[in-house]
Amino acid sequence: MDRKNFLLRRRLQYMGILFVVFLVLFCIFDFIVYSISASALYEEIDSQMSQAEEHIRQNPEDALDNFLNGRNIIYHENGSSYVITYRIFLLVRDEEGNILNSDYLTSFDYMLNIDFSPSDSGKLLTERTQRNSATRSYRTYTVPLSAGEDTYYIQLATDSTDIEESLTIILNVLLQCTAASMLLVLIAGWYLSKSLVQGVTEAWSKQDEFISYASHELRSPLAVIHSSLELLLESPGKKIIDRSDLIMNSLSETSRLRKMTSNLLEMVQLQASEMHLRLEQVDLETLIGNFIEPFRYQAETVGTRLEVQLQPRLTLAADKQLLTELLAILLENALKYTEPGGLIRVRTRKGDNRAILTVSDSGVGISDEAMDKIFTRFYREERHQSKADGSGLGLYIASLIAQRHGGRITAEHNHPKGTVFTVSLPLRQRNFSI
Repeated sequence: MDRKNFLLRRRLQYMGILFVVFLVLFCIFDFIVYSISASALYEEIDSQMSQAEEHIRQNPEDALDNFLNGRNIIYHENGSSYVITYRIFLLVRDEEGNILNSDYLTSFDYMLNIDFSPSDSGKLLTERTQRNSATRSYRTYTVPLSAGEDTYYIQLATDSTDIEESLTIILNVLLQCTAASMLLVLIAGWYLSKSLVQGVTEAWSKQDEFISYASHELRSPLAVIHSSLELLLESPGKKIIDRSDLIMNSLSETSRLRKMTSNLLEMVQLQASEMHLRLEQVDLETLIGNFIEPFRYQAETVGTRLEVQLQPRLTLAADKQLLTELLAILLENALKYTEPGGLIRVRTRKGDNRAILTVSDSGVGISDEAMDKIFTRFYREERHQSKADGSGLGLYIASLIAQRHGGRITAEHNHPKGTVFTVSLPLRQRNFSI
């Protein structure tokens, strides 16, 4: 797979989706703004036409008679009258659409060109017609009237050219702003898509890192095991005791492989957000006191002092197995990098509603440059006088265990020599996740 082309296609895909989403949103926004503007600008005219219709229907025959005679006045039976504003032209039409009061519109002959359809009755429409070689806009509303057996249509029309021009300006501004905004969306989308594909890039980077790590770490023990087996086959008649060195080499490398695969599996499990901790009330004094004895024996064997200072009755909610593994990682590191005659201290104390566990040593220490990297996976510092090779996963797993318990782990220099690891864990029980 060509990664560059894949990432480019993915970025273009994200950018396209973002563009379409914002285009739809802007179109909806433009439609709403334009509709509200049109409604506000036509509010007065539409209100006048609604009032005219109401009065026409109150006395249809009188209204029709007056309209046919060129009058815009409507008389009511109670003696009152209503005059339709001069801004509204009245076109009286028969069922075929012929204008019956055209004699009174001679000065406004362009009005005769306004479109008409009986199906438009009760609808507010905007019609366009030519006036002195210029296009004019008219707001129209048709009121059907029945007089005897005949049906007439009163078409109300008023000049709305200024309103339409204002709406055209509003629409152009909206479209220009939308176009400019969409250009910005394209530019922003291109840069935003980079962050969206960052996860894919990081996944590939981690995959490459894992493959590189696995191939490098597995090559050496597999080569030793393969060579040892080949040498054993060269002398099939010898006794096991005669070639015990080859068998021990194979067992040692096999043990290394098992530990490596175990660390990888545990790392994956701890990184899985759906992993649930088996929380229980753990007394640190009892836990560490029972667990530390084998490490005390190891320290004595190599001539290293191991001091333990535990605060009594320091209890917290934790996964006992993971907590002991965190302690084992810190103690193994301390033993690995502390020379004979050195000192390792394990302490616990309570501070700010948290349990504080520290493991310090007087070993070779950690450089300033590596101090910020030791909790990243697969990182291994080439320490002077180190006695064993590590997988680069121990401290990373320790940090994951601390995080899953809602705590954290830090490292600092132990003056004048060595390193201090500090684990801070909350005392209250809660739902922890990383």
